[in-house]
Amino acid sequence: MEFSGAPFVYNPDISNVNIDNQLAGILSQFNEDYIMDVVKDSLENSIRVYAPRRPNIVSAYETTFKDLTNGFSSNTDEILNTRARVYNQIISIICNFYNFNFVTNDDTIDLYSAAYWLYDFFVSNYTKNMVDFYVTYIIKERDGIYNALDLANKRKDNDPILGYSKKIFKDPKLAAIHCDIDYVLAQMETFDIDLWTILTYVYAGNTNVPSYIYSLIQETVSVFRYYYEKSVLTSAQAPDLMVNIKLQLQQLGSMIEPEAN
Repeated sequence: MEFSGAPFVYNPDISNVNIDNQLAGILSQFNEDYIMDVVKDSLENSIRVYAPRRPNIVSAYETTFKDLTNGFSSNTDEILNTRARVYNQIISIICNFYNFNFVTNDDTIDLYSAAYWLYDFFVSNYTKNMVDFYVTYIIKERDGIYNALDLANKRKDNDPILGYSKKIFKDPKLAAIHCDIDYVLAQMETFDIDLWTILTYVYAGNTNVPSYIYSLIQETVSVFRYYYEKSVLTSAQAPDLMVNIKLQLQQLGSMIEPEAN
């Protein structure tokens, strides 16, 4: 089941409908089975190379809850209890999918912010974040990757594929990585890259968001190895992901000069 992104709506101007029944009908739409279906489907189909990114269901739900508390002010406690249950369930589904431990104090945590940012990073922008990570990591760590994988000896200088990449990039090390991107991505599976590293590269220049997301969860299996690498190497969308990584590497890295020795 795919969520459209539109918040649930109600009509406060309908006077011939019992207000309690109207509220009950709206809140019943936030049942556990519906939320489970929407979030699980989004997680299981989070790779969207050419399709628009999935809307953030948490943002849409929050709009609905705010409208409800304004329209049914005498039922605020019931609405807020439903809101907390919904966000707790979304957080739980995401954490179970990725085998995370949710590190939190129920008395102080802002459930909306926690659910929103976890959904944003691991669902709505999953594909974009993954591609952004690979490209920014490769650009910044190009010297280390080039040396660790001995790319200097992988192709001869007159190799036509390497020659094509050298016409695109000023930095010959980026050219070598670009022309063998499938090999580089496969070898990166051995790299010791944790969730914190991914977050800091994806949100480069922004310390608040990665720190916040990282404070919410404890990684028990490698997101990089078991999700990112499997996505780019063995998923049905792997060829398209590699093309996207390669194209974005060209766009962002072609004019970068070689690092001074």
